[in-house]
Amino acid sequence: MTKKLSLMILLCLIAFGAFAQNYKTRIMDFENPGSRRIRQTDSGNHWYYRSLPEKTMTLNTEGVERIQIRSFDIERLRKPQIHILINKERTTFDLKLAERLNGYYLYEDIEFDVPAGTKSLEVLCYQRSTYMRAYEMEKIIPKVKPIRIPNRQIHAHAGIIDLTHNSSSSEYYTFNPSQAFRFSHNNAKNGVVYIRARLTDRTLPVFSLWHNGTKVDQYEFSLARSTKYSAQGIRYLTVGMRLELPENLNSSEYELRAESDHLFLARPVILLDR
Repeated sequence: MTKKLSLMILLCLIAFGAFAQNYKTRIMDFENPGSRRIRQTDSGNHWYYRSLPEKTMTLNTEGVERIQIRSFDIERLRKPQIHILINKERTTFDLKLAERLNGYYLYEDIEFDVPAGTKSLEVLCYQRSTYMRAYEMEKIIPKVKPIRIPNRQIHAHAGIIDLTHNSSSSEYYTFNPSQAFRFSHNNAKNGVVYIRARLTDRTLPVFSLWHNGTKVDQYEFSLARSTKYSAQGIRYLTVGMRLELPENLNSSEYELRAESDHLFLARPVILLDR
């Protein structure tokens, strides 16, 4: 076998596998079957049917869009065929031998679409040694998973500093006159933000809060120093400030801007649902 032929077979198998994954099968019952014969498979034992002499077998196809017929033979036939009759129009399918197993001649599955509005169809096989089993092929409609964005997204900051209290520490985002702190709260989550500033002289630290591009208010710290909180590289920290963020009905962008020449530390917190 040449490499080109091998590649073509592989591509066909991949394409068939992808097609099969788009469908699931459901057994269909023949309304007027003749005799039956059981076939043992890895998935269990299944009944296969053949028609009465020179008779068709009928399938109810209301709401059915595609059908698969599996078949086998107990004799080796020269030209096995199955005929499908829809509104008295006949379509003939040649059955291709797939393998011989446990004395049966197993054929490749045949599949065909059912014209819209077809209430029933007939299956005809002149060879009496051929047994069939029909399946409805239901198209698998993948469930669309809703895209859920995080409750909080950080967009911009000047760096991250650990603020220590007793033996525990918390992560704070910094902002300064050249770099604001921007973040979003999503999924209608409300929150607060805790803020401190580094004291360097007698100048009062001032910052402003913005909501969706609109300035909410401006805030000023006192010169009171914290004695319980510390951060590496920062000698004096202000006493903390807690701000209630404006209501978030869906998704909101918040921004903290330094209005004075100070380094500020902020930690946004999502409030638990009330």
